[in-house]
Amino acid sequence: MGARLVRGMLAGFVATFVISMILVLRLAAGIMPWYDPIEIMNLAAHDLLGTPDSRMVAWAIHFVVGTLIWGLLFGLLSPYLPGRTDMRRGLEFSLAAWLVVMVTVFPLAGSGLFGLGFGLIAPLSMLVAHVVFGLSIGIAYGWAGGVLGHA
Repeated sequence: MGARLVRGMLAGFVATFVISMILVLRLAAGIMPWYDPIEIMNLAAHDLLGTPDSRMVAWAIHFVVGTLIWGLLFGLLSPYLPGRTDMRRGLEFSLAAWLVVMVTVFPLAGSGLFGLGFGLIAPLSMLVAHVVFGLSIGIAYGWAGGVLGHA
């Protein structure tokens, strides 16, 4: 079990890094600059937890959630998820994670259920991001199994 959790955290970090780089590149290219999930996380954390109004805090929360929460959860649940490959299990896991974010983070940030306060682009772009996250976590988890040993 311990090896699965370490693999999950490593895979969660890699997947979080991948989607973070896509986000940074998208914003740097000026594509949908009005839609910034890190700012949404900043607002949600500020309102819910009383954290300072800080993008750095939001980025830290983003990586902690991706690595520790989603990574550990994936490592824990991976053997029980449907699908024959780690990549398929990662994809299915990320779709469930997307649903959780849509009904928790967006409403907490004041943008409504599924973030529809931002329009249809919010849930659709987050779905794409979670698909990328899922494929990345699954691939990284499988790779880590070869490096760390399967558990």
